[in-house]
Amino acid sequence: MSLVRVIEIFDSLQGEGYWSGVPMSFVRLAGCNAEALGLACVRWCDTPQTWDERCGRELTVADIVSAVGLPRVCITGGEPFLQSAELACLVRELHKCGRKVHVETNGTVDPASLFASGGAETEPDWVVVSPKPPDYDVAADWSGSIDELKLVADEYLDTRLAERLSSLHPGAMVSVQPEWEGGREARERAVALVMAHPAWRLSLQIHKLLGLP
Repeated sequence: MSLVRVIEIFDSLQGEGYWSGVPMSFVRLAGCNAEALGLACVRWCDTPQTWDERCGRELTVADIVSAVGLPRVCITGGEPFLQSAELACLVRELHKCGRKVHVETNGTVDPASLFASGGAETEPDWVVVSPKPPDYDVAADWSGSIDELKLVADEYLDTRLAERLSSLHPGAMVSVQPEWEGGREARERAVALVMAHPAWRLSLQIHKLLGLP
């Protein structure tokens, strides 16, 4: 029986990116590799409670599936791919129940084991990769598997970096999101990037604006 380390399960509106405003069940998994990799996002991460892989509680995949009630489920973290085998099992079982599965990741973990473990049954319906500063590295095997590239406009993100990331993943739509604590400067940076690239989109964290989880 596969056990998954989970921080929380809740229903809300998707607050970010292409699917903003759509009701989803959220499954937040424990564990994150950002601090170990020296990623600068730890300065503004809004879910530091997920970093410790021992936090949260262990649930069976069946427990998780029974706890979600909406047609779309977003699996996030932390970094969900640190529990790759469990993630594959969870995606498969959610698909069996007719759910559409979204997964959010920083892209640093090779997804090959997930995608190879069960074919289409274990492949998420929507993959959001949000590369993190300072290097914005994405594992090579993500090529061609990203639906949405979410770029957080903090002081590290400039036009050259954003364009390079977009060119490396030409099939992915690009959402540019102001870093929440960055104030006016971050908002202006994000708007300028989108206005200069009309195929890109501005992403606002509407769940925070509305006071939703």
